[in-house]
Amino acid sequence: MGIFTDADTKYGGSRYDATTGTLYCNGMTLPNSSLESIKSWFRSQMLNYQDLMEREPKLKDMYIKMSVAYNAILLLKENMDD
Repeated sequence: MGIFTDADTKYGGSRYDATTGTLYCNGMTLPNSSLESIKSWFRSQMLNYQDLMEREPKLKDMYIKMSVAYNAILLLKENMDD
């Protein structure tokens, strides 16, 4: 998915490189394309659980988790683009 280990480089902490669109977080390198893939995956899972929880209310917890993750990525990308 485009995630690379980066623990032994100068990017060991968390930061965003606006020139390349890359997020360096906890020793991993996440290019913009990976962030978009991750965002898309969480969105599809969120929508899937939204449909499922209408029939199976106990899945509401999973819907909430996917929704929080998806919206966190949206906020992260919004803040990175500023």
